[in-house]
Amino acid sequence: MTERRKVAGILQDLSVLYELSLSAGQSIDLDENCAAFLRTLMARKSLDFTSVWIRERFITGADSDTELIQVYANPSFRAPMLTISEDHPLVKRAEEQSLFSLAHGQPGFEELVTELGIDRGSFAVFRLGEIGILKLYSIARRDPFAPVELSKLRSVVDKFTVSLEGCLDHARVRVAELRRRELEQQMLHAQKLESLGLLAGGVAHDFNNLLTAIIGSAELARLELHGHAAADLLENVITAASRAAELSAQLLAYSGGAPLMSGPVNLNEVIEEMLRLTTVSVSKLARVTSRLDPELPPVEGDVGQLRQVVMNLLTNASEALDGKAGDVVVRTGVADVSRAELGEYHLGEDRTADRYVFVDVEDTGCGMDSATQQRIFDPFFTTKFTGRGLGLAALLGIVRGHGGAIRVRSLVGNGSQVRVLLPRSMRTLPPTEPLARPSVDRTEEGVALVVDDESAVRTVLTQILRQMGFQVLSAADGRDAVRVFEEHSDEIDIVFLDLTMPELSGEEAFERMLDVDPDACVVVCSGYSEAKAHARFTERKPCAFLEKPFRIMDVTRLVSDTLARRRR
Repeated sequence: MTERRKVAGILQDLSVLYELSLSAGQSIDLDENCAAFLRTLMARKSLDFTSVWIRERFITGADSDTELIQVYANPSFRAPMLTISEDHPLVKRAEEQSLFSLAHGQPGFEELVTELGIDRGSFAVFRLGEIGILKLYSIARRDPFAPVELSKLRSVVDKFTVSLEGCLDHARVRVAELRRRELEQQMLHAQKLESLGLLAGGVAHDFNNLLTAIIGSAELARLELHGHAAADLLENVITAASRAAELSAQLLAYSGGAPLMSGPVNLNEVIEEMLRLTTVSVSKLARVTSRLDPELPPVEGDVGQLRQVVMNLLTNASEALDGKAGDVVVRTGVADVSRAELGEYHLGEDRTADRYVFVDVEDTGCGMDSATQQRIFDPFFTTKFTGRGLGLAALLGIVRGHGGAIRVRSLVGNGSQVRVLLPRSMRTLPPTEPLARPSVDRTEEGVALVVDDESAVRTVLTQILRQMGFQVLSAADGRDAVRVFEEHSDEIDIVFLDLTMPELSGEEAFERMLDVDPDACVVVCSGYSEAKAHARFTERKPCAFLEKPFRIMDVTRLVSDTLARRRR
């Protein structure tokens, strides 16, 4: 009878070991693997609690071990402790003995028990190779687990250890793969934005050439028809072309190619000016009020681009009213912004805690849900049927270029608030100069060379310079320009040189002209920014820069100032 019991016990142990071995390594998921193994182990060994602890470096990739982390425990046991420090007696004991057991009443029981509330029973500890430990509890048991029991489980625990190592390896591979995919998505997104930026910049450059011809021709014709009824029609042409130039400026701002003429700017004056100019575009039902800080310090930036920011904010706030009566409030002030607060802002991660000038535009309109808020700065995204989706994308580009940040707060049905932070200027505001009336008086004489592959631009610039008193030579490409300059270098007083041309580029033609006459006065013309234009030249730089589209006044002032400097 005794032999039969021994055989029955051996067979039972073998069946337990068989089931346990099957449960080890059945999944590549760490939690599922532990659950399957420990669930079977508890059912067969009458255990009350089991847990698996893994060294920190195998989970987080840390360089050194500071603690062991509990990665799994049976749900019925609520263990408050989730970590064991590296210098804990239990960890040191496990390093000395790969498996051991203690029961209540034995020395060291209370010292080695890490789960609060355990004050009776017995526990066993198996070292899981180098990655951690396995703990088993039996609350009802009075004696420690016998060596034979521990030995029988050892082989199964070894298999479990191998399966855990596989899980951890898989987890590391999976994390690395997810990180790789995340970086790949970020790179693709960046490439998409870069491609859109290049496209936007190219389109804006071509627009600026066309608008130069339209605005210049219309202004010249208006001067000829002064006092005639047709002059009013030409004024409409100039106004419409100027609005098209604003759209082109939005494209350039998004692409990062808009000209940035940095200086101290009175933001209150910009807002008051835009409030007057946007009375037509803002809804008649919108009650627009301003609460501007009279002590507002100047900001550092480009006044033209800051006008664009204010106009976009006002237009969006008005359209958010959706044709209904509502309020639009514009505020300015100064705020100390902490590093934590910058976390709420777009571009905030690139800024430092400091005192910033802010402009708030708040409306009582329809508001936005979180999904819309996440996309409002995406290029070509719009919620308006007639929208182009460039306003806020351009705004983000402008604020980025000014070293600022943007925060959007909105709730569906409760309106929106957009706050733009801008850095303060350390310079004082320049005195206000009265605006000069556009004219083309014969104030100069000499010879000018106009180089541009767009015939309409050549024609407009040629007529403006002739009315100023110049004799004008022209060229349609870089190679022809160099030829004309070589033939007339002793006569030419000023050269207007486009950058993007066939045959020879603007910078190549510029270098060859200076080889002929190192003192040549060359003005670069481009629809791109002055910074981008100058970056294309190395040691020798042009005398001045003329931005397209230009007005008559821009040309006359630039010519007068440039030649005056050369005569000194």
